[in-house]
Amino acid sequence: MSTTLRLLGWKVQGLRCPDHEIDCCTSSDTPARVTLIQMPNGTGKTTTLTLLRAALSGAAADWDAQTVRSMSKKGNDRGAGKFELALAENGKRITVLMTFDFESGDIQYRTTWGSGQEIGFNPPRSLARFMNEDFVDFYVFDGELAENLLKRKQTHAERAIESLFQVHLLEQMRGPIESYWRDKTSSSTTKNQSGLTRRLNLLARWERRKKELVRAEQKLRQDLASVEAQLASRKREYSQQIKKEERLADAIKEAEEHRDQLNAEVDRIANNLLDDMRAPQSLSPSFAQAMIALKSGMDRLKLPKSAAREFFEELAQEDDCLCGRPIDDDVRTAILERAQQYLGEDNVTLLNAVKSKISDAIGTDPHLPAKGLDRTMHRFANQMKERDIAVTTLQGLESKAAESDPEVKKAQQDIEQLEGERNDLRESLTVYSNDRDERPKLARIRTTDPKDLFSIRVVTEGIGILEQQVDEARETLDLREKRDTLLEILDLAHAKASRAIAEEIRDEANARIEQLMPNNDIRISEIDGCLRLDNQSGGSVGETLSVAYAFLSTLFHRADQHQLPFVVDSPANPIDLAIRPNIGALVPRLTGQFVAFMISSERENFLTQLKKSGDGDTQFITLFRKGAADYEASASAHPSCVITTDGYRVTDEGFFNEFQLDKEDD
Repeated sequence: MSTTLRLLGWKVQGLRCPDHEIDCCTSSDTPARVTLIQMPNGTGKTTTLTLLRAALSGAAADWDAQTVRSMSKKGNDRGAGKFELALAENGKRITVLMTFDFESGDIQYRTTWGSGQEIGFNPPRSLARFMNEDFVDFYVFDGELAENLLKRKQTHAERAIESLFQVHLLEQMRGPIESYWRDKTSSSTTKNQSGLTRRLNLLARWERRKKELVRAEQKLRQDLASVEAQLASRKREYSQQIKKEERLADAIKEAEEHRDQLNAEVDRIANNLLDDMRAPQSLSPSFAQAMIALKSGMDRLKLPKSAAREFFEELAQEDDCLCGRPIDDDVRTAILERAQQYLGEDNVTLLNAVKSKISDAIGTDPHLPAKGLDRTMHRFANQMKERDIAVTTLQGLESKAAESDPEVKKAQQDIEQLEGERNDLRESLTVYSNDRDERPKLARIRTTDPKDLFSIRVVTEGIGILEQQVDEARETLDLREKRDTLLEILDLAHAKASRAIAEEIRDEANARIEQLMPNNDIRISEIDGCLRLDNQSGGSVGETLSVAYAFLSTLFHRADQHQLPFVVDSPANPIDLAIRPNIGALVPRLTGQFVAFMISSERENFLTQLKKSGDGDTQFITLFRKGAADYEASASAHPSCVITTDGYRVTDEGFFNEFQLDKEDD
């Protein structure tokens, strides 16, 4: 059954944003197609969006006391606050009430739908896949999500697909399977309980060590990702500063390209050099001479023989010899005994291959391979010199740029520092993936303190050995094999389902992008963790938002034709004025309900097309704190004005367009 979810409105009291009530409906329980809420920065937009996400997901149930108290309005002497959200599923009303107790630091949910009110966050089961913490961000979102959908190190796009189509349930099934296996094995008995206990204790130590190593590695990877992001940002700034000096910028760009070409050639020759050095005949003519002598000796002894042992063994099974004489038992025995003097077919094949390889690798001159290696080393040394000259030239140009502009010099220094931090982090990460730790054996495991090990692979192999020992002690190897088989099936099913759904979503999203941007060739090539664009790593801000909107709209409509609202923070603020009309025309066409939080500077080149695309079904709401004296009098004059203890709300298009306050004190 398809689901249409709509926001009807919300009420806020006693929280960080002004007390207010937002009605998204133009008539009774019929939401406007477009609802625009103009709130200056500092009015509490972030707080309101946080409350919306919490009411749609139940996430606030896990907030700690400090987080709860941070939501209290300044001067709130009641010690309480509330947020009430009204929704509609296929026209049926649902209410989620969050009551804040700032003294205890607690939040209590109450959910009303169907027969009455229930304590806790309990939306209808049909909305479970949409009203959860993993998925709410995809329809109550901001520009950061749109950007992350295209980042290779993020998994937002893939997570959206898995959440909506519930593919993630295949992964969640691993938990019950592991739990069942542990329950069955923990209740089994053994002939040597003390031996089992020792093995379990040892296994627990190794498992704890693995968790420590994984946590440490993850922390380093997070730090590395942060440093790489800062480095990329600083390099972009450096590039922008360099472009001020056009001639110098062109010279630096040309020098960088030349350096990169030489680096690539150095890497290629180095790989060839390593390949050559793996061949002993290239290291010394002595090795080559010995190999030639081996082949000559085999030729002199006529090895391998033309006939193989299997020929005589088969002949012994015949009644008559090749010469026509009968084969009796004495002759048969003699043939089998002498057959042992001949090599088997496998050995014959091996010796022929050895002789052939020696001829191909060396030929007749034992000095040729070593001479070839010398030539490669000479080319490598020359290429290194050219590369070093190119690096020196580039450094000279960069120094010249730094001398002419302090900003460039500062950027260079920052880049050098960040590159040093990046290299240190990369070096630290190698500890967890290197093979310096000796691969575990059972006898060594029993005497090794796992805290002395740093290779995650080695510790994991040790855990596998110990698990096998525990399994054998419990006589549960058969059950463990069944568990592993079932887990493999689940992993395969998850991978195949994710891939098939992602391909369908990609094709339909590209068709939608084709309709929305017919003159733009930007397309999604694949969905692998993130949205990967065809022949490019990313687009402009406008293109990124367009792709994100098209992807999410396709996703929502593809899943059994479910329709969800779009709630967007600052839909046009980061977008160039020239692009805003396209975005304004785009967003109302992607969903049945579009709710946007804006500031006044976003209106230019955005509202006209937005209103036109919304077919006139657009609601204009302005919300601001008390204290903006220039607007309080004009707001009060509007019949739609509602004044609360600390704020004004006006539902009027004219006032919306005249309002020019972008920021106020929070």
